[in-house]
Amino acid sequence: KDGSIQACKVEAWGNGGCTHDFSGFLFAEYAEAVPSVYGWGGNFCIDVHGMKTNLPSNSAVRSFGNPQGMFTTETIIEHVANTLGKTHEEIRERNLLTKSTAVTPWKQQMEFFNADMLYAKIKADAGYTTRAAAVEEFNRANRWRKRGLSAVPICYGHSYVYAAGSGALVNIHGSDGSVTVFHGGCEIGQGIHIKVAQVAALTLGCDLNAVKVGETNTDVVPNMRFTGGSITSEVCCEAVRRACLDLNATLEPHRKFLREKKQKEIAADPARAGESSEPSFPEVAAAANSVLAHQEKLSATGIFAPTTNKYTTDVEGNPNGKPFHGDYFTFGAAVSEVELDVLTGQTQVLRSDVLFDVGQSINPGIDIAQIEGAFCWGIGYYLHEEPLFDLKGMDRTQGVWEYKPPMASEMPLEFAVELLRDNPYPKGILGSKAVGEPPFMLAYSVLGAVKKAIGSARKDAGASATYDLPMPCTPDALQRACAVTVDQMAC
Repeated sequence: KDGSIQACKVEAWGNGGCTHDFSGFLFAEYAEAVPSVYGWGGNFCIDVHGMKTNLPSNSAVRSFGNPQGMFTTETIIEHVANTLGKTHEEIRERNLLTKSTAVTPWKQQMEFFNADMLYAKIKADAGYTTRAAAVEEFNRANRWRKRGLSAVPICYGHSYVYAAGSGALVNIHGSDGSVTVFHGGCEIGQGIHIKVAQVAALTLGCDLNAVKVGETNTDVVPNMRFTGGSITSEVCCEAVRRACLDLNATLEPHRKFLREKKQKEIAADPARAGESSEPSFPEVAAAANSVLAHQEKLSATGIFAPTTNKYTTDVEGNPNGKPFHGDYFTFGAAVSEVELDVLTGQTQVLRSDVLFDVGQSINPGIDIAQIEGAFCWGIGYYLHEEPLFDLKGMDRTQGVWEYKPPMASEMPLEFAVELLRDNPYPKGILGSKAVGEPPFMLAYSVLGAVKKAIGSARKDAGASATYDLPMPCTPDALQRACAVTVDQMAC
């Protein structure tokens, strides 16, 4: 009864709508997401049944399958905790994998596993123990307003299958040393253009403002894959980097000649002592290709098509990768504190702290913004956005009067996001990892805190510690879960 889970079997039914759309991949992602960062006693089984219904089909969206998986996983953890009279964190920590035990139920090693370290660090950094005691004191003093504090870890499996094979074209203009880059990804607000430009500038050794990223165009870069799965940015960055390496090989003889020439000039002129002999990038480009001079081909293509998952094949169609859906994992953890109005079900996120491992970030500003955006989207997904349909399958939530996306008032009053420092990913693109989708699930820390607040309200009401909540957990569902009755309000 220490909370060590010995085995787990999950049977799930997924609403696939009236057409197949992307449901197959979503259910696969869901099945691989449910095990999460827990060991399950080494005995885990999941069956997912896709159902055709009379409802509109839904396509894939950020972290598809994984938010549902996180809800399933943590609901199991919480149910065990409530049944045993322990905190949710006690059960999480009791069953949390470690670097030496981090293997998925399908026998894939979770390389560079650090979810346990991130979880412990964010709890310490956020002052979890002290704040948990303060929350308990608040709840003892208040009947109709309750607080909760929750800490959750996550892992997220990334698969290159969605974007692998996307190419890039890099052109250097000898006239002024400017660089034009085309790549196979779509800029949809995730910052792929700036990351690609940064990688081009870093690899070529030119100024960032000399790099222009062209519009996505299949006439220029054919055979593009779709932008999704969080990994398109890194795939395109690596394709660009490879093209730039080819261009560097072309430029190097000219760079060497100009460097040696400048060294002789500096040596011959005492007034130039200490001057750098390194030629500028425009000088090298002009030497390589200019009118009435040398005519190098300053155009190169690159492609990144890793063979590290089960979908890649040789020329005969035989699998030549590893027998797994995913390629690598990212990890993170979060702590959130909320206040719940027991009578209305309204919530306020008081504070959220997030720690995430993106390896060596290519652009920390973009990556932190991606974490913030994913987290806030997750708050809406878990607590507010509920599509409602009538018996004929008609959508009855067309508009924000009925459908409630998260607004500014739903955001944490205090919100701190940190990237794990000094931790480059050895197998990543320039040491980086993907970031777009995984932090979505860290918003479960908000829902986990809400559930703790509900638990306090139910204790005051004399109700059972175990209960069920739908998803999303909208205010009306939260209010009902608090088990408030009229007789409790007697003076």
